[in-house]
Amino acid sequence: MPYIQHVKDRKYKLCTDDPKSIKRKRICLTVEVPAELSNSERKTQLWLNKELAIFAEKIENGEIIKSNKVTLDQFLVQWKKGYADQSMGEYTRYMTNNVYRIYIQPVFGAEYIDKIKTLHLVNFFAELKRKDGKPMATNTKHNIYKVLKSLFGHAFKWRLIADNPMEGVDKPSAAKKEKREMRQRKKSYTAKEVEQVMSALYELPDRWRLYYIGVLLGGFRRGEMLAVQWDNVQFEAGGIYIEKQITFDEDGDKAEDEVKTEHSEGFVPMPIWYMEELKKYRTLWDIEKKNCKAWNGGIKQYVFHPGDGQMYYPNTPSLTWRRFLAKKELPYIRLHDLRHTTAMLLREYGADLKQIQERLRHTKLSTTTDIYMHETELISRDTADRLEVLNPKNKKSVT
Repeated sequence: MPYIQHVKDRKYKLCTDDPKSIKRKRICLTVEVPAELSNSERKTQLWLNKELAIFAEKIENGEIIKSNKVTLDQFLVQWKKGYADQSMGEYTRYMTNNVYRIYIQPVFGAEYIDKIKTLHLVNFFAELKRKDGKPMATNTKHNIYKVLKSLFGHAFKWRLIADNPMEGVDKPSAAKKEKREMRQRKKSYTAKEVEQVMSALYELPDRWRLYYIGVLLGGFRRGEMLAVQWDNVQFEAGGIYIEKQITFDEDGDKAEDEVKTEHSEGFVPMPIWYMEELKKYRTLWDIEKKNCKAWNGGIKQYVFHPGDGQMYYPNTPSLTWRRFLAKKELPYIRLHDLRHTTAMLLREYGADLKQIQERLRHTKLSTTTDIYMHETELISRDTADRLEVLNPKNKKSVT
């Protein structure tokens, strides 16, 4: 028989029988009467009766199971087993583990999952700051939001909790200052800057020169280019077949894994002159392997390796890229922004959005449009030049 028990102040306990229990066990839920109703005994009772009826119905329909005092840390183990290990790549699991360990666990790890409410999460996001006290980047907040949304979403789906507290939490959004800084951040090179960078790259060792030029011309992700083996380089067809990536596993160690999406796998045609450069490099690569006293590549034939055949760490190209730009005093963009530059160059040279999507191997055309189609100086200038026809000085005087 369902009943209501007053706990303290505006808090009440809703209790009903567990229909799956042979022995008469109770399942209870603590609720708090809204402040605007608490001054009226009649309104309070009506609200409690309604909540009790909803709670009892969910119990009867099996929508809620007894939580048995499961903490968020304990649920994380089940979430990994039932969802993450099946649906996430190793690198995503690695990043998720880091986000949970650094930001979520210190606050909610030891809390019972059914006791974590929407207001707790709203306050948590409102108080998020960096260790130095400065505002936390919205992208970091987004990562935290995604982890919590997945955890509580599955806890609700698996009927461990009556309601999903994340449903009332808004996705973090950037402040005006951060949005302005993001707009001002350089996201790609101009065609002229590409020429300067390409020229400077010839001062790097062959492996790094060909790696970065390949990333730029092919629009490859850093890990995809690291995973290319000679079998993937198709000289007769004139391109490179992408099927793997070098990334981090769940423990943070370097590992070879599947590419990001199904559409990420595929053949990418490359300029003839670049393929000729790769062919010359293959000869040097064979000589280097023959002279190596401690080859650690095994049966792998990674085109780009540190000299002993083994795979690079995924972040090594990014570190080398930053040092290269600083040394040459070239404008800084992230290594991943070379993909933005690929799109920019193709757009300026007349390729349509569909062609660019296919080269970057995006699943959706909207991704190409929204993320990589940044305005460039050339396009902006071309747009302005179209309006020159309206110059009154170019009109002949009417007599």
